[in-house]
Amino acid sequence: MSRYLLPRFRDFIFIVIFVGTLLLGSRMMNTDSDLGRDIALGNYILENHQIPSQNLLSFTKPGQSRPPYEWLAEVLFSTSHRLLNFDGVVLLTALVISTAFVIVYIDSFHRSNMPILASLLTLWAATASSLHWLTRPHIFSFLLIAIWISWLEKIRNGENFNLWLFPGLMLVWANTHGGFIFGFLAWIAYLAGWLWEYQRKSANLNVGIKLMIIGGTSLISSILTPDLWRNWQGVFGNDSLFILSHTTETMPPNLLTIEILPFTIFLALAFVILLLSWKRIPTSHLFLLLGFALMSLIMTRNIPFFAIACAPVMAGLISQPFGKISFWHNIEEKIATIDETLSGYVWPILISLLAIGSFSYYQSRTQTSFNHFDPGTFPVQAVDWIGNHPLKGNMFNDLNWGGYILYRLWPGKQVFIDSQSDFYGEALIRQYAGVFTAEGDWDGELRQYNVSWILVSPKTNLAKAASTAPDWQLAYEDSVAVIYVRK
Repeated sequence: MSRYLLPRFRDFIFIVIFVGTLLLGSRMMNTDSDLGRDIALGNYILENHQIPSQNLLSFTKPGQSRPPYEWLAEVLFSTSHRLLNFDGVVLLTALVISTAFVIVYIDSFHRSNMPILASLLTLWAATASSLHWLTRPHIFSFLLIAIWISWLEKIRNGENFNLWLFPGLMLVWANTHGGFIFGFLAWIAYLAGWLWEYQRKSANLNVGIKLMIIGGTSLISSILTPDLWRNWQGVFGNDSLFILSHTTETMPPNLLTIEILPFTIFLALAFVILLLSWKRIPTSHLFLLLGFALMSLIMTRNIPFFAIACAPVMAGLISQPFGKISFWHNIEEKIATIDETLSGYVWPILISLLAIGSFSYYQSRTQTSFNHFDPGTFPVQAVDWIGNHPLKGNMFNDLNWGGYILYRLWPGKQVFIDSQSDFYGEALIRQYAGVFTAEGDWDGELRQYNVSWILVSPKTNLAKAASTAPDWQLAYEDSVAVIYVRK
C-alpha cells in the first residue's frame, strides 16, 4: 500500500508548481484581458454548436477571415468558467502548467537517472518560464511541446513507439494554439541532426524514415482544422515590424530585468554546458537548443519553449560528469531506486481535489469567485454603468480592454479592436494608435467608423482631447475609465 501513498519526486514537482501557479492566479488573469475574448468565443461555440472562422467580435473588420486555431482552448476555458467561474479557469491553467513540467521532469530523469538533478533543472525551467504564465491558450502549448519533445527523443534513441501518436497529438495542438509551429521546429531540429549524423555514418536509417513519416503525417493533421490551412496563415500573418516592436511579448527580452533574470541565468548555464560538452552532445540536441535559444532571444514570449526544451537536454549532459562524483552518484542512485519502487497518482489527485473543494467552499460562502478581473485594471465599474445605461452605436475602446469588454458586452456590442493585433493588421493598428494618442484629425477617424462613444482611461490623450472637444460630452467617469458620448 505504501508504494501508492508515498509521494514521488514528480509528485513534489507537481505540487510545488501547482500551488505556485494558483498563488499567481490574480496576476495571470490581470496581465491582459485576452481571457475575456476566449471565454466569449468559447461560450459562442458551446451555445451555437459551430466554430466561427470569420470575425464576429469587431465592427472594424466585419466578416473577415479570423482562423479559429485556438477554438479548443476557448471551449476548455469556457467550460471551466461555467463550472467554477474564474477560479475554474485558474485551476485549469495550474493543472496544465504543472503537468507540463512533470513531463519535463520525467524526460529529464529518463535522460539522467538523477532525480535531484532533474528536479532542480525542472524547477529552474519553470521559474524561467513563469514570466509568461497567463490564463491564455498558449499554456496548452507548454504541455504539448513537453510531450512532443519527449516522444521525439524516444524516436531518436530507436525505442519502439507508436508513430501515429504524433499526428494525433498534432491534431489536438493545431486546434488549440498556434504554438503547434514549435512542434515542427523541434521536428526539424531532430531531422536535421539525424541527417548530419547519417552523412557521417553514425545514425540509423530507420530513425530517419520514422522522422519523415512523423513530419508528413503531422503536417496533414495540422490542416485538419475548421479553417483548414488558414491556421498556418494565422500563425505567420503577423509580419508587421510596427506591431511586433510595440507589443511587449513579441519584443526581444531585456536580459537584465528581474523577471527575465532566471531565463538569463538558465541560458548562460546552457551555453557553458554546451561548450564543455561540445564533442559528445547529439547533433539534434545542439540544433534544438540553438534554435529555441534564438527564438527566445527574438521574442520574449518564446522563453518558456526554450526552458521546456532545454532542461531535459541539460540533465542528460550534466549527469555524465556528475556521475563521476561518487558521493553525488550514490545519493542520486539510492533516491532513484526508492523513487522507482513507488507508483500511483494519489498526491496530484489529492491536491487538485483540495483546490477544487476550497474554491467551491469559498464561492458558496461569498457568492463570488476568489479570482476575478481587477477593477483597478479593467473598466469593471464603467461596464456596470453601461449595463444600466445602454449606449447606442459603435464604441472606441482601449485595445488592452478589448477582451474584457467582449466578455461583458458581446454579442450585444462589438469592439473597435482587441489585443489580437495580428488579425487587425498594421494599417488599423496605426489608425488606432493615432486616435488613442489624439493625433491629427482623431474625430474624423472616429466618424469614419461611425463611433458614437469612447471608453478609455482618463489619463489618455484621447480622454483629454475629448473633454475639450465641442462634439463630445462626458457621460461617466471613475479613476480607471471615462466614457464620452457624441452630442
